[in-house]
Amino acid sequence: MRKILPLLLVLLAVIIKAQQYPLVVYNFSPVAVAKLKIRVTDPTTWQYDCHPIAYGETAGLIQPGTTVTYDLMNNSASKTPPINQWDIMSHYIGIPDAIYNVNAGATIPAAITSIINWQSITIVFVNGETIDVGRGCTQPGTPTYNSGATPSGRTAATNTLAAPAQQILTIF
Repeated sequence: MRKILPLLLVLLAVIIKAQQYPLVVYNFSPVAVAKLKIRVTDPTTWQYDCHPIAYGETAGLIQPGTTVTYDLMNNSASKTPPINQWDIMSHYIGIPDAIYNVNAGATIPAAITSIINWQSITIVFVNGETIDVGRGCTQPGTPTYNSGATPSGRTAATNTLAAPAQQILTIF
C-alpha cells in the first residue's frame, strides 16, 4: 500500500494538470451555431508558431439558449455537440502528427492533453456567418481578437476567468 499511494498521487497530479482550463460555451443568441472550429495550442513553448496545435470541430448544432463545456480533449466526443476527433500537429515535441478519433476510443497522449490554452475559435452560424475569437500565433505579444460581430448583428466574446479557471465563450 505504501508503494501504491505515491503512484496514485502522481497520477492525480497529472489528471489535475491536464487541461485544467475548460472551455465553456454559452449560446445566448436566437440563432443556432452550426459549428465551432477550435484550435488548442501551447504558446509558452513555441511562441512563434504555437506548436503543438490540436484542431477539432463540433459535430452538430449548439442550439439557442444552451451551454456546453469542453473540459478534456479525450472526452470531447461525450459532449453535446461532440468533438469526435482532433487533428494534432505535434512533431515539434517528438510525437508524430496524427488524427485522434476520440469517438472511436483513441487516446491523445498526455504530452498533448496538457495543452490548456484554447487558442482560437471560429463560430459558424447556421446562416453561414462567422466570428473569429482568440489569438494569433505569429509572434510573442500578438494581439488578441476576443470579440467580433456578424453583419446580421450576432456578437461573441471570449474571456479567461481565474477562479474558477475556465475560458468562457459567450455568443449573443
